[in-house]
Amino acid sequence: MSGIAGLYNLDGRPAHCQDLGRMTQTLAHRGPDGIAVWTDGRVGLGHCMMRTTADARAERQPLVSNDSHLALVADARIDNRDELIGKLGWRGRPAAEVSDSALILGAYERWGERCVEHLLGDFAFALWDGRNKRLFCARDHLGLKPFYYVRSGTAFAFASEIKGLLALPWVPRRLNETRIADYLMHMMEDKEATFYEGILRLPPAHTLTVTPDGTQLRRYWALDPSREVRYSSDDDYAEAYRELFTDSVRSRISNASPIGSFLSGGLDSSSVTSVARALKSGDAEQSLDTFSLIFDELPQCDERPYIEAVLEQGGMRSNYVHGDQVHPLDNMDKMLWHVDEPFFTPNLFLYWELYSAAQAQGVRVVLDGFLGDSVVSHGSRYITELAATGHWLKLAREMYTTASVLGGRKKHLKQLFQEFVLAPLVTEPLQRSWGALTRQELPAYADSRFINREFAHRVGWMERARAYKVEAPRTPRSARQEHFEELT
Repeated sequence: MSGIAGLYNLDGRPAHCQDLGRMTQTLAHRGPDGIAVWTDGRVGLGHCMMRTTADARAERQPLVSNDSHLALVADARIDNRDELIGKLGWRGRPAAEVSDSALILGAYERWGERCVEHLLGDFAFALWDGRNKRLFCARDHLGLKPFYYVRSGTAFAFASEIKGLLALPWVPRRLNETRIADYLMHMMEDKEATFYEGILRLPPAHTLTVTPDGTQLRRYWALDPSREVRYSSDDDYAEAYRELFTDSVRSRISNASPIGSFLSGGLDSSSVTSVARALKSGDAEQSLDTFSLIFDELPQCDERPYIEAVLEQGGMRSNYVHGDQVHPLDNMDKMLWHVDEPFFTPNLFLYWELYSAAQAQGVRVVLDGFLGDSVVSHGSRYITELAATGHWLKLAREMYTTASVLGGRKKHLKQLFQEFVLAPLVTEPLQRSWGALTRQELPAYADSRFINREFAHRVGWMERARAYKVEAPRTPRSARQEHFEELT
């Protein structure tokens, strides 16, 4: 987690070190290993260094090419290092010359703006191309590294955090009402908007090219929903998943030290921790630090038996945080300062304590199974898909098995049928059709007591909901109508 920032004065004015200094000092918490700035006429780049791998020990940023025509700042971890080194013909080079930022710079020298198609990992970077007078910016496939930017008529600026941009006096400090409405209705499909008018985020899997003539946003990768991976047996699927999972963990701990892992006792964090422990088993100098929440006063929330079952493998050093002794508002001001915007994570205060415990142990790389269950569970919508496509036998088996897992077959079979078959395939389509026929279709925001009707009209919320194909939450029409009348 390093920090990057930069300025590009499109009218030719020189970029001042004082401006870059304000930006990087605001991001200083991202750079405990040093802050550096570089300027060349109209452009300036700043970097806040946090070293997490052995390869980064000799790394210096901003990184300037030998001919001085290219300059780069990056917050990056490149996973396909060996592949890139081979493609670039860098075999035999000293390790100090093959940092992740050097690989990105070398990839740009080789492939230009298509360099991102050759990079695997988590990255956000900005590269000044002096020959072509353009600033080339990119963000990784899933958007795991942050990148915010703002453009006025005569200047462009970027930073890892919004507060880095707000350090500049010319950056607007106006609330984005549309984003507020989206937030209140849990509609977060807009990947560019922020709560600040004029400040945007670079979407995942996109590049941004900035010149005095304008900015060009380009998507370089998208998940192919039609692509299907097929194997001959369940064992083959399991083996392929295990291989990909292990490679994912390995790429995040390669050369990194010391390593920590959040361990809740659930399947996701337990799997990540166990694989990391196995991969680090040959490292006699370092055990894997685990960080877990425990609840002495709330035994129904305490997962120590599952946590300890993982720890019994050995090779790990446990660290416990007493979650029931932490108040949700204890560090609210600090958390809001760091994230810059309202957030959807009500238990963020618990993660704050876990990260604080990791910092106290000197751990700079922490693994987490957060949202892993979204990949391997929460699959009830599969029941709807089976019903919609007429796979009745498979539907019956899936519902029967799911109900058995939930306990109380008869009761849960009825609930599953009502929620995932009857409601989405019959009840809701009939309600929408009736509303269209009688011209009584209600605005989607009629379900929310957080949205004022005039405000929703002003920000064009209905048009946005249609554009992003967002449906109103399921609420009985009578209740929706009653509340809508209150709004009007």
